[in-house]
Amino acid sequence: IAMLLMLVLTIGLVGLAYSYISGVFTARTAVVLSIDSAASSCTSSTITVAVRNDGTTPSGTVSISVKAPDGSDACLINQNNPPPSITSINPGTYQTATCTRVSGKGAGYYRVVASAPSSTASGMIYCAS
Repeated sequence: IAMLLMLVLTIGLVGLAYSYISGVFTARTAVVLSIDSAASSCTSSTITVAVRNDGTTPSGTVSISVKAPDGSDACLINQNNPPPSITSINPGTYQTATCTRVSGKGAGYYRVVASAPSSTASGMIYCAS
């Protein structure tokens, strides 16, 4: 009877360990976005944002929002300038999106948010002018 109980206990512990490990490893199998600050840039007229997909599946459409240090929109959005977006980002790569910068926004850290259907990333880029 003791041998049977030890066998059942061992099988239960192995099952518990397997479910924990499989949950840890599947966290990176979906879309995992991040803002690549080193590949992003800012000029007096444009803002370029680089978004990386660290997951294992394509991202789908990624919409991007850029806020100036004062909290207002930093990208000029109108009929001629649509909101910045990326069609899709393959796993392990990055893509860039560029928007026209609103004039009069000063230097400082600009908050960037990239949103896909199953992942959201935020970061900061510095604009010197």
